[in-house]
Amino acid sequence: MPYWIGKVVASGKASSQPPWATTGLEILGTSDFKDGRLNRPGLYAVCYGAEWCPVTRRFMPRFTALSGQLPATLAIADITDLNSPLWDVFRIRITPSIIVFRDGEVIRRVDGKRFLGITRARLSVLKQTFSPALTGSQS
Repeated sequence: MPYWIGKVVASGKASSQPPWATTGLEILGTSDFKDGRLNRPGLYAVCYGAEWCPVTRRFMPRFTALSGQLPATLAIADITDLNSPLWDVFRIRITPSIIVFRDGEVIRRVDGKRFLGITRARLSVLKQTFSPALTGSQS
């Protein structure tokens, strides 16, 4: 079960716009996944986030800033609905969490820490995922 702390942003006010609305990143839903796989070829770093999560809201600019720094397509899996099957399929317990897929298969995940989200140290672990050995790239 995810840790739900309400639909409140850091300012304490409810928001009607998801934190990824203006990122320009692809927004993924339940139909983009099947049997624990992403229905996309190539390398994807997918951030699982919820609109009501203040930690996700704070993290979104840092995740978006990774665009162009990683040899992967960045995308957002919207799990705002607590009844979304993606919570259980990918065993998401904290938002944000990032799962990296290569040709639909999970190759790495970086989970946020309660109340902290994904720290700089955890982002470093994510960046190490993109070594040629893990991505299948040739040098």
